[in-house]
Amino acid sequence: MLKWGQALVLAAAVSVVGNALAEDQTSFQCNDADIFSRLFNQICWSCFLPVQFMGIGGDRPAGAASSQPFCACRDALGVPEYGFQAGYWAPVRLIETPSIPWCSPSLGGIKLQDDLFSLGLPMDTKDSDQDTAATLARMQYHYFAMPLFAMLEILYLSECSDGYTDFDLMYLSEVDPLWNNDLTAILLNPEAIIFSSPLTRLWCIGDCLMVSTGNGTEETYGCAGCDGHLYPMTGNVNESDDPVRVSSLIAQRAIAGLHRRGVAHKTIGDDAMCEAEFWPTLPRSQYKFSMLYPVPEAAVSPGRDCCHSPGESVHLWSTAAGGRSRPGMEDYVHMVWRYRDCCVRNVPLD
Repeated sequence: MLKWGQALVLAAAVSVVGNALAEDQTSFQCNDADIFSRLFNQICWSCFLPVQFMGIGGDRPAGAASSQPFCACRDALGVPEYGFQAGYWAPVRLIETPSIPWCSPSLGGIKLQDDLFSLGLPMDTKDSDQDTAATLARMQYHYFAMPLFAMLEILYLSECSDGYTDFDLMYLSEVDPLWNNDLTAILLNPEAIIFSSPLTRLWCIGDCLMVSTGNGTEETYGCAGCDGHLYPMTGNVNESDDPVRVSSLIAQRAIAGLHRRGVAHKTIGDDAMCEAEFWPTLPRSQYKFSMLYPVPEAAVSPGRDCCHSPGESVHLWSTAAGGRSRPGMEDYVHMVWRYRDCCVRNVPLD
């Protein structure tokens, strides 16, 4: 009889532990964004416009190359090659900001690694001079090559390509030692000491108004519009009631940091016509964002385009559409559209 009692107690203990583990696994669930199964429905195809060919077309973004019908570039031997000018928007990158590290919604909801270090969970910090507590959140991101036009063989021009022709993982913030520490990040971005001052934050309030009204400028490269402050370029952000805004801020910081590392390049302007150039700051005018998950902008964008400028107020592209956050779907995926100025010298005839 004693043995039967011990067996029942052991069975109950195993059941409790099993339920606790199940609940823990549920809290760290990795969502599947279904990127490729719903590709055509959630892509904002109108972001392709306007287009410039031979100096003729719609409005160009700020900083674009001057409108000329013809252009010339030099080959490896210094011999000039002549062609015609082209400028257009193309979907080239994908940025996901998962709620937990190593989780990849764009890859079907898999975990790239089982270790859960650098968790994207709130960190409580308290000011010693005050009784109030400030809460921070540490977020991660994954940066993918997504040359959609090349993958679908739509408007693929070799002179305008960056060499990527397929979906590929390019960068992981989890392996970046500068992403999780504001102090060490200064090694790569020493100007953060200046741009993190209170006076600069007042400067960025004006940037929010300019970006939201379609008048953004490159002179405010230290700001992230209405999303917040671009510096420090780490995953540490103030906890916000709007995770969509935080996700957009992380996307801007990620691209800005990749420009500083030389992973991303400037593709807009006269100097980038022949070859994309290194640019240490974020050339914001060459980018547009369009959210793919959890609520695609292409599906719900009443009365406006389904893509937006980096730093544009979330009240215009998210709140007005009923919000783009859903319970249990705290992972966010952004399609990155990039403007490309290039000189087309070799036109395929077949």
